Amino acid sequence: MLKFYARWQMNPKENFKTAEERAKLVLLMLRMVKEEIQAGLIKDFGSCVDGSGGYAVFEVASEADLFNYLHKWAPHVNFDARQVINIDQAIESNKKTASETKT
Repeated sequence: MLKFYARWQMNPKENFKTAEERAKLVLLMLRMVKEEIQAGLIKDFGSCVDGSGGYAVFEVASEADLFNYLHKWAPHVNFDARQVINIDQAIESNKKTASETKT
């Protein structure tokens, strides 16, 4: 499984007529996120206290799976997603680089 860190931001061009209208949409989306957490797709999630955005950590089988998943949030949410590695992978990668650069 591949792991991705994604920063998300509510689309600043969204035009809500009232705070209630915005809150209803956000609540609907948060319920969807909670279902994805329970299903194991989203491993961690956080929202900035100002409600403008936050982060999520996804675990998916392929980049295409994440691509398809993120598109269901358009046009309400924008993402900046990057693949990440765990601590053991980072250590091994740096050990390899360190051993290759010995002079």
